[in-house]
Amino acid sequence: MPEPESGAVCVYKPRGASSFAAVRALRREFSFKKVGHAGTLDPLAEGLLILGFGRGTKSLPLLQGLKKTYRAIFALGSESSTEDSEGALCPQGAREARIVRGLTYRSLAGAAKKFTGPISQTPSRFSALHFEGKRAYDLARSGQDFDLDPRPVEIYSFKIGRLFPLPRGEAQKTLGKRWNGQAALLECEVSCSKGTYIRALARDFGRELGCGAYLFFLQRSKIGPFSLKDCASCRLEGKRVRIDRSQALAKMMDLPSLQRRLEEK
Repeated sequence: MPEPESGAVCVYKPRGASSFAAVRALRREFSFKKVGHAGTLDPLAEGLLILGFGRGTKSLPLLQGLKKTYRAIFALGSESSTEDSEGALCPQGAREARIVRGLTYRSLAGAAKKFTGPISQTPSRFSALHFEGKRAYDLARSGQDFDLDPRPVEIYSFKIGRLFPLPRGEAQKTLGKRWNGQAALLECEVSCSKGTYIRALARDFGRELGCGAYLFFLQRSKIGPFSLKDCASCRLEGKRVRIDRSQALAKMMDLPSLQRRLEEK
């Protein structure tokens, strides 16, 4: 199958790899001179990443603005210093433990409803946003104190899925050996606008419930008309991402094909 000189391809970015590692992998595998991505996916997240190459990079701003859908798992019962599963967990008080024990679908759906529609969201300090010329996550990891301004985003849907109350032994295995509180994992699906941070949504959702929460797992499943079935597989080898060449060739869209897919949105 001949490879197009310009276009786009969807890949499944593995957990533990940066979005730029996937960009480098495509450039290396096909010797493309110009490659970019249509929206960063954090190293701890996995799923759909759209890569543009050649003149296809000119379509990236349009792709970035499309609606995105995520499958997420929120850990309820505590906040994390990084708002995800890598950070240190805050101690849990009796009030937070009581709230976790009393969580119901009705209370979860009621809280989710408050975050549906246009909202103002303060991005995570561990985001890739720039603050005074530096990445926010670099400043946060170095212990610097700073505040990011709230910004308008839109949550098109926030669907509550299964809730898994965790017995203490399972919580210690899942959340850390020193965890002695009440905890639960919540599956949810979020469709949102460009610029929405799911880890910030988890943080704010936990505060609304009153028990704290952080992002435990994140998979991007859709961007506009593109979904996981459009993805070529990738694997992480050490610190390098390897793209399955035959799958990437089969999934590549030339510019006319890309335009037809964009008309589906």
